[in-house]
Amino acid sequence: MKHNILIRGGHVIDPSQNLSAVRDVAVSGDRIQNIDETIDPADAEYTVDARGLYVVPGLIDLHAHVYPHSPFGLEPDPLCAAGGVTTILDTGTAGSYQFDAFRRNYIDTAVPEVLGLVNLSCIGLLCGQLGELLDRRYADPEGVVRTIREHPDVAVGVKIRAGKHLIGEGRQGWDNFHDAVRAARESGTWLMIHIGECPMPVPEMFEHLQPGDCITHCFKGGSTRILDENDRLYDAVREAAARGIIFDVGHGAGSFEWETVEAAVEHGFEPTTISTDLHVKNIRGPVYDMPTTMSKFLKLGFSLEKVIELSTLRPAQALGRDHEIGTLKAGTRADIALLERREGRFQFTDSYGHHRTGTELLSAALTIRNGNILPGGGSQHARRLAEETA
Repeated sequence: MKHNILIRGGHVIDPSQNLSAVRDVAVSGDRIQNIDETIDPADAEYTVDARGLYVVPGLIDLHAHVYPHSPFGLEPDPLCAAGGVTTILDTGTAGSYQFDAFRRNYIDTAVPEVLGLVNLSCIGLLCGQLGELLDRRYADPEGVVRTIREHPDVAVGVKIRAGKHLIGEGRQGWDNFHDAVRAARESGTWLMIHIGECPMPVPEMFEHLQPGDCITHCFKGGSTRILDENDRLYDAVREAAARGIIFDVGHGAGSFEWETVEAAVEHGFEPTTISTDLHVKNIRGPVYDMPTTMSKFLKLGFSLEKVIELSTLRPAQALGRDHEIGTLKAGTRADIALLERREGRFQFTDSYGHHRTGTELLSAALTIRNGNILPGGGSQHARRLAEETA
């Protein structure tokens, strides 16, 4: 057999190739073999009937918490098949004191690819509900740099939750912020900043950021938003996006407000990446999974192709791995999601209990990770459509 898996008749959307058309996709081993209008099923060991479905690169969740030893952390494996997510970035659940154990017990054994940002706080989010940097003694920029150097393949950047209830106010808040910036620069990586009731205005942060750094929770409500008090997009936000600062959704349990995102979109602003901020407190709602979060942007008027781009190619570029993931190009890793697009009336809820009604809902029908069909995720591999007969 030439191919291990043949995905037949699905609508392939691959923004990395500007492709949106019905195609067949062949997988050999752990690689994408080729994409063509028609591929002979006789050459395949196993065939997946994808008619009526969308075939896209494996989804990349740029903001989640999958270190279960934290009060926030989820087990990573169930998120893969259930959500079509083949790469997960854990955003600072572990600090320098726990990252070795996080890698040994979860990163190296997980079904999805798990990468990690190292929290500036040496204790990570083990006591995050108490404020991991309210005591400056927990700030460990040297430990962050050391951890990244010891795990360069999986520790890919730095994380700080920059709420004043987490890092302190005034001079203390700024000192923690500057330590996080310094750790990112000295490690040669990038910084993700959680915004939310921050001790400094968001526009002032940009003076210290460089292209590739990231603002997450970009559509949160409350104070320190990307919008001013009149719901107008800050000029500094637009300028930062133009020079390469990443604006990540990071939906979460408290960081996605319909009014904020609608106002931003009205001003012509779109996020760089769509992500969930999945953790134990929102997986049963309002976030649920990556496809549900993506569906909210369909409700907001984004095209399906754009939503797929913000969930595959863009996060792959943010990670500097678009040569290997976030794409269906021949020769790249066979991480693939098959998505079903249902039509009806669906209630979508933001992080503040406000509802909107949408007409389209995405769900994962099948997930292929590293060339392997995963159990769960809709049992699409068992579906066989009967051929029409006269």
